[in-house]
Amino acid sequence: MRYFRLRMDERVKHRIEPVPLSSLSTKNVMRITESPEEEAPLFLAVQLHSQSVLPDFLEYPVPLVSGRMRGLLEKYVPGMEWRAAILTDLKQAKQEVYWVLRPPKEVCLSDSTERYPDHTLKHLVFQYRKDMSPIFRIADVMEPYIFINLALAESLLRRPFIGIRLERVEIESKEGTAR
Repeated sequence: MRYFRLRMDERVKHRIEPVPLSSLSTKNVMRITESPEEEAPLFLAVQLHSQSVLPDFLEYPVPLVSGRMRGLLEKYVPGMEWRAAILTDLKQAKQEVYWVLRPPKEVCLSDSTERYPDHTLKHLVFQYRKDMSPIFRIADVMEPYIFINLALAESLLRRPFIGIRLERVEIESKEGTAR
């Protein structure tokens, strides 16, 4: 199976950019709680103008998806945990609803994965496994990257989503060689 990192397309001009969160806040937002029904929505400040583009995927400060994209992702992973994120422009009194993407975590790093001295990823290689979720994050890494399988990638690309880029991930085969 092939896997891809879901990325925000930086080539989209005039895309909205929420105000950054602290690293502690980011970890708290991405953490799945025992009672997701009681979680308050996350409010993020943005500046909208007449040319603003609302992409279907925002990578920072936390992974956010539009309502239309959420609908597709729920078909692949029913019951996935979500948290509402309200993007608010206080000057224009406008709000847009996005959803914090919190997929399951997978232990899938190969021994061939390289890290920088600060433990961030330098070169990512997945270990071959058949039972991975169609959409997931990697356990035990600092970065909140989102990964999807080939079937979901093809499904996303068949639809008119805005602001999505896919980056293929290297996978170590059964024999232990990266491909």
